[in-house]
Amino acid sequence: MIELEKKTKIKRIEIPMDKRCVFISDIHGDVDSLKKGLEMIHYTDEDYLFMIGDMYEKGDFKKNLETIRYIMDLKNKYKNLYCMAGNCDEVLRFILPKDAKEKFLYYANVRMHSVINDMAEEMKYPLSMDMNVEDFVCKVQQKYPEIYEFMESLDDVIFINDRIVLVHGGIDDIDHIPEYALPMLKYDRFYELSKPQKKLMVVGHYPTRNYRSDMACCNPIFDFKKKIISIDGGNHIVKGGQLNFVILESLDSMKFSFVYVDHYPKHRMKYAVDYEQPLQNVNIVFGQNEVEILDTDLDFVYIRQISTNMNMWVHNSFIYKDERTDKVYCYDGCNQFISTKKNDEISVIKKAMPYSLIKRNGYIGLIETKYIDDEI
Repeated sequence: MIELEKKTKIKRIEIPMDKRCVFISDIHGDVDSLKKGLEMIHYTDEDYLFMIGDMYEKGDFKKNLETIRYIMDLKNKYKNLYCMAGNCDEVLRFILPKDAKEKFLYYANVRMHSVINDMAEEMKYPLSMDMNVEDFVCKVQQKYPEIYEFMESLDDVIFINDRIVLVHGGIDDIDHIPEYALPMLKYDRFYELSKPQKKLMVVGHYPTRNYRSDMACCNPIFDFKKKIISIDGGNHIVKGGQLNFVILESLDSMKFSFVYVDHYPKHRMKYAVDYEQPLQNVNIVFGQNEVEILDTDLDFVYIRQISTNMNMWVHNSFIYKDERTDKVYCYDGCNQFISTKKNDEISVIKKAMPYSLIKRNGYIGLIETKYIDDEI
């Protein structure tokens, strides 16, 4: 049985220097994007594939359980697939134990989008705030022993040829790895807070868009000076989120590239659109999101971000008021308008009037809706 306090599991592997490595994190139950991305990169058994945590949770209904089973099948099929733990993969450890009743009820009935909901649906077990949690946990443990076994097998830290370190959240000092895993799996803002690393470290957990106060972008961050690659594209977490597939050509070359997949509708541009860029790019991040409303236009409001004194258009659904203080906040916004070329494919995150929120090459911003044609 899974113990509540998980001791850190460290794996050290040696792989051929000429083999391709692929790194993915924070799938969050999006099995369809995972499958599509593996097809895009032409994944084969010759590649080394590393899933760096948060394989499930927060996905669409029934998709969390489907994702776990798909990854388990891949693990049985491909010898060079390594699955690692993330904080969300530990839901069986810190949500289902009998002493976590209140947290369980919150996950099951309020937060939802959990493997808990998928298991309950599959077992035809009704969830409610007054349900018998102990009985449900007992039935889950009896019905899904193979999933418990798989989750218990996940590594927390992997060293590749003693050159690259993989961990879901982050490690302050690889010479002093914590005895227990959860602080490393749930290390918020690691790239921002950490010192330069001794070895190249690949991490997920914290969406890269949340590190960028200048540009709204979900692409991986490659910081070779600090020796950190942050790859969480915010799939199912942030507006415009995506699943990043970071590719290392070989350990010999140390050349990295990436592709991404998202679930937003796609449009092919029939026109080139060229916008003048602002003197200062601004992406609203949590903690700097108090705003003042200046004007309105159909579905959009014109706001001033208090901390930067910068103005921008944002969709009215992104604005909310704190009833206790009467302060107004924006949970998503940027002042970029996205220029495009003819035949560019864009992802349409939110179609509205007179603007739409779109993404091109991982960068998020606005475009006038009149330029968007039918879906492709």
